[in-house]
Amino acid sequence: MVCKFVPFPDNSGGRQRSLAIARRLASRFDLALCAFDDGEAAIAGLEAMGVEVHAVPWRSSPAALVAGVARARTVSAGRFCHPRLLAAVRQAAGTGPLDVLFVGYPQLAPMARGVGARLRVLDFQNIESALVASYASTRPAFLAGAMRAEASALRRLERRALGDFHLATVVSEVDRRRLPGPTAEVLVCPNGIEPAAALPPAAGPVAIFVATMGWAPNVDAALWLGRSVWPRVQRRLPGARLLIVGRDPHRDVLALAGPNIEVTGTVVDVRPYLAAARVALAPLRAGGGTRLKVLEALLAGRPTVATTIGAEGLADLVGRGVVVADREEDLAEAIVGLMANGGRAEALGRAGHEAVTARYSWDRTLAPLLDRMQRGS
Repeated sequence: MVCKFVPFPDNSGGRQRSLAIARRLASRFDLALCAFDDGEAAIAGLEAMGVEVHAVPWRSSPAALVAGVARARTVSAGRFCHPRLLAAVRQAAGTGPLDVLFVGYPQLAPMARGVGARLRVLDFQNIESALVASYASTRPAFLAGAMRAEASALRRLERRALGDFHLATVVSEVDRRRLPGPTAEVLVCPNGIEPAAALPPAAGPVAIFVATMGWAPNVDAALWLGRSVWPRVQRRLPGARLLIVGRDPHRDVLALAGPNIEVTGTVVDVRPYLAAARVALAPLRAGGGTRLKVLEALLAGRPTVATTIGAEGLADLVGRGVVVADREEDLAEAIVGLMANGGRAEALGRAGHEAVTARYSWDRTLAPLLDRMQRGS
């Protein structure tokens, strides 16, 4: 298994999916995992699950980026094309053919070229080309052109990668349609959650936006929420509070903090913040894949107000925990409507908890992939 970063602790959406897959692969196979260590890796925790970890220090430099871009032919993939990771993959693969080679992102596909396996699987957590193209719609013209060029380069990489793998997995039917070319087989394996009990109802009019606050789509969402949407909420509901919770907050996100907005930065456990919130938010205007944070909020019993992009891939949850609104005034209206009515928020949150528990456990969402791997080996 090759992924960007050692996925333990699983403190981002990508790592949560990687860890859920790794945990289940380790119960079925002898698993070797190759990834970068960004200084947070809890390798002993993975080894306790039976995973053989080949970790490479994450050291980015201009020279390494230039070499990586030359190798991968895209900027975002070039960040991860490093000879140390390539060496780790070759060492872990050994000399004989593997039963399964699992690559967690298309940007990592160049690191697996030439590695023999009876079944080669490429997991698209996002369709990266579509993700970067969506950034362009929220950026100034001088940046939008560069992003469109990068999206085209990523699309070429994705097309090449699909030709090198037997099986591709995506998180939604929407992403299946976004795939840039034919592949032998595609499975839809949505993101999921580990089942848990819902939290008690919240006491006051508090909303929460949980995300990695250094990632460009989340930064854009937080700034739009804090600058354009939240003032509308405050005018209607002066006592309302907004929690912006997540690691690596951009300086512009930090600047949103004030009497009615709290920006926490990294937290050890998000559940106490969810416990304080009556409503969760997913106000994304760019992005791809599906939002694990939406599933986490619903699991906690918190109804979620999301944009169409924020709820992408989760259409079956709209009306069952999720409310969709895209315009500033509509988003504010939906937030106020739930925060001002605790009973309605509680009922919608309960429906969301029941829906994600029934449909989105990792064991259920990953079953097609794991069964196919077992047959393929």
